[in-house]
Amino acid sequence: MTRSERLIAGVLGAMFIALHLPFLPPTLEDLDSINFALGIRQYDVSQHQPHPPGYPLYILVAKLLHAVGLSEVHALSLIGVVAGGLALLALMKLFAALEPERRDSPFTWLAVLVVAASPLFWFTAARPLSDMTGLAASLGVQALLASASGAAAVIVGAFLAAFAAGIRSQVVWLTLPMVVLAVWRLQRTERLGTAVRAFMAYAAGGLAWFVPLVIVSGGPAAYLKVFYSQGAEDLSGVAMLATTPTPRQALLAFQYHFIGPWGEWPIAAAVLVLATAGFVVVALRDRRALVTLLAGFGPYLVFDLLFQETITTRYALPLVIPLGYLAVRGASLAPRPLAVAAGLAIVASVAWVSDRAMFGFHAMEAPAFRMLGDMYVASHPEGAALPTTPVLAMHRREYFDLRRPFQWVGDRLPQFAQRLSTPPKHEWLEVVKYWNAGGREPVWFIADPPRSDLALFKYHRRPVLYRWPFTPTILLGGARPNEMDWHVIEQPDWYLGEGWALTPETAGTAREDGKGPGYAPISGWIRRYAQPATLMVGGRNLADAGPNATLRVRVDGQLVLDDVVAPGFFLRFIPLASTGASGDYAQVTIESDNRQLAIEQFDAQPTGRVIYGFGNGWNEQEYNPRTGALWRWSTDRSAIRVRAEGHALALTLRGEIEEASTSHVSVKAGSATVAAFDVDRTFTKTVLIPQALLTQPETELTIESSHYYVPAEKKWRSQDRRKLGLKLYECSLTPVS
Repeated sequence: MTRSERLIAGVLGAMFIALHLPFLPPTLEDLDSINFALGIRQYDVSQHQPHPPGYPLYILVAKLLHAVGLSEVHALSLIGVVAGGLALLALMKLFAALEPERRDSPFTWLAVLVVAASPLFWFTAARPLSDMTGLAASLGVQALLASASGAAAVIVGAFLAAFAAGIRSQVVWLTLPMVVLAVWRLQRTERLGTAVRAFMAYAAGGLAWFVPLVIVSGGPAAYLKVFYSQGAEDLSGVAMLATTPTPRQALLAFQYHFIGPWGEWPIAAAVLVLATAGFVVVALRDRRALVTLLAGFGPYLVFDLLFQETITTRYALPLVIPLGYLAVRGASLAPRPLAVAAGLAIVASVAWVSDRAMFGFHAMEAPAFRMLGDMYVASHPEGAALPTTPVLAMHRREYFDLRRPFQWVGDRLPQFAQRLSTPPKHEWLEVVKYWNAGGREPVWFIADPPRSDLALFKYHRRPVLYRWPFTPTILLGGARPNEMDWHVIEQPDWYLGEGWALTPETAGTAREDGKGPGYAPISGWIRRYAQPATLMVGGRNLADAGPNATLRVRVDGQLVLDDVVAPGFFLRFIPLASTGASGDYAQVTIESDNRQLAIEQFDAQPTGRVIYGFGNGWNEQEYNPRTGALWRWSTDRSAIRVRAEGHALALTLRGEIEEASTSHVSVKAGSATVAAFDVDRTFTKTVLIPQALLTQPETELTIESSHYYVPAEKKWRSQDRRKLGLKLYECSLTPVS
């Protein structure tokens, strides 16, 4: 590496550190970072403080920084930031070693700059994790071995390769193949002797940290027990290509390992195209550099894709190095000024993404700690003699992900009267059991945002949503705990048990369990009211051309509806004279003689409250299982049946259209047109419906769309013959007077 290259690398490294120091995160943000922080307080691998294999060198440095006054989170983050700056020095030496004949080439420092500014590299440096520190150590060893000209350098490199594994175990995949390659590149007469000495040096480097680790962990048997339990958990508890070799998993692997590190797909596409061209150039013109890259990063690539969690984006951090280098080599095919301009354009683009992510990451606590802080404040209201003691319920994912955050916050954790169990896919049922047993304390439910089973409860307080305050959040792919919602449920209007199909998720659970009105009566519970009430029940007879289905509805055992349902959609409003009796809730049961009958809509409201349901012209509800987004497609003409109870109404429509750029939409109340307007591809619209148009006991509102399409007529592989008009994520009616 030339003097000018060392100078440039030093400047870049110093700038990298200086630009990160003001933006250290305020809290921990992942189970691994909490484990590391707990390890600073008390190092105990058997308690996953930190998790196996133990990271002794990393924790040692963190303990030293904590001893001089830094908090655990800032000590861990500072290590990553400084390591990121040092990694740029190692990168400059490594890239220079790949092209020894191209001294002082602008493409060497440009490749370093592309890597440094890449969102995953820039962002991960500030996270209180070992990823950047392990990568920096690996790059230093790789640079030493790639430029090694004699046996002595190879032996030193072998020792450091094993010693650096005490920082992070993945270092082995990045450095051991380079040791083998460096030995192979020596003179034939030196290989055997150097190989033996390198092996001894490697063993010494590993034993230097491994022996003390085993001793403080209680001996070999105790350590191996913890290590193997962690390995079994890693292989069984996450989705990876080795255990889930499906096309979908392969697509996810590509997304999280080659698109995610660059933040935005257009930037990633440009980098990948240039990197492909660069790979061809290196393969044809510089076989030595190609072999070095394959040895340095090929084994890790295979290990990462097959045996590490697919959606954990930070595991792809080492892959940014060869991609950045190859992208610049690909750009170098153009004339030098144009190539440098292309490289700088990539740097500017990724720097914009990196800056947004870094600022948001610094500006706000992680979602889990924000939520726990809000919960603590809510459980200790100002002026109250005693703290509020609600019942805690949560989805199973949150149950596992929040155990460490609960431990970390210690006495700042709210007190709960009871913690409900979390059976997979049936967490809501534990709340039902609590209410049916007479429990009436507020229920605080911590929900996984993609889940929709809380639609089986009708309550009025909106949930508090805890999200990462930046995009793209794929940079935090695989973080646990991740985003979450806090629902406070006090005395719900109604709640439902098993066998209901109010959302695609609950419908799927009912099918898996063999529950539904056609199998056995399904139950729900509605609040008792002294005045008359209305019960709304809707759904589908899923038999395309099969027999009709009976529909029987009972309230407290009394038959209130005995009807016949033809194949297709149905909607019924059932008047109830009164639900007053002993207890807070009346039991509703629904049964049928047809297992194809699904109950997809339900509500119960007393006289004076608005109640409505989706009638003719609607398609079934759909959802995205990854995001939890729910929507319902209208057709060219879709009806909402509403009992306004003397109120004027606001109709809110939020959605999008497909296969067109605009659509003309009209809203009618009966035969009267209330509003007509055009919508773009995405839209939000609120329509006020005067009370004068809602004087009948029941009114039919219709939503007409000039644009709709039939998927089977647009997509050659589709058999879907439905009319799809407006894709509505929200279609709601609320009283305004």
